[in-house]
Amino acid sequence: MTPEDVVRQTKQVVTTIGAAFGDDPGYRARGTKLGLSRWPFYFGGRAGVLGEVEAGVVAAACGFFAPDLVGEAWAAARATVPLGEIVAADVEECIRWGRTAYGDLDDLDRLAGLLERVVAAADPSGRPLFAAWRAFPAAHDGDPAARTALALLRLREHRGSSHLIAVLASGLTPLRAILTGRDARKAEANGWHGPWPEPRQADEAALAQAHRLTDELAAAPYATLTENERTDLATMLRHIGRRGT
Repeated sequence: MTPEDVVRQTKQVVTTIGAAFGDDPGYRARGTKLGLSRWPFYFGGRAGVLGEVEAGVVAAACGFFAPDLVGEAWAAARATVPLGEIVAADVEECIRWGRTAYGDLDDLDRLAGLLERVVAAADPSGRPLFAAWRAFPAAHDGDPAARTALALLRLREHRGSSHLIAVLASGLTPLRAILTGRDARKAEANGWHGPWPEPRQADEAALAQAHRLTDELAAAPYATLTENERTDLATMLRHIGRRGT
């Protein structure tokens, strides 16, 4: 089991489970309680760890969302609730969801430990959201379900930033990557508006290259584990994925 094998086998788990708490009705209710609609709560919670930065910094870090959407949501979040309070709510909802979805599974303590070692070994260069989340002192009282949930959130940010790096390195813009890999409906869901750029013959090959480079970048920190540890980690993550979706 190589680092690349782990990433190929578990990327769906990391990208989906690492953010699944955001689709839970309890998460949306928490935002409403704070006086925040969907996008202000999303960007305030996800990017609030960057601190009181301008909206352009958040848009650059998140990458795949239209700057206008980010700007409006970020302004609304900052005008309504202190960012620290939004981030704290985001962390609490992440932990709550993890405990509910897979908190009763065996070997969570070992899984959390393996994930935390990968997080610690990951290169933060070019990954401001990952760097900020890794540095954020989220309280979890040593609970393995909470540690697992937070580690998956951080690894999702590592992979997401790696994908943004890979997309740009492959000659695409984030919008072109969305239009090539998905469609205009996904672009609109992320706040973009037409008219859309004309598709280019090279775009599909560039996106395929970006996906390969993303896997390569995301795989690097898994080299900190032994082959047996990587095998166990992949097995446990697949189990998490079955329980958390």
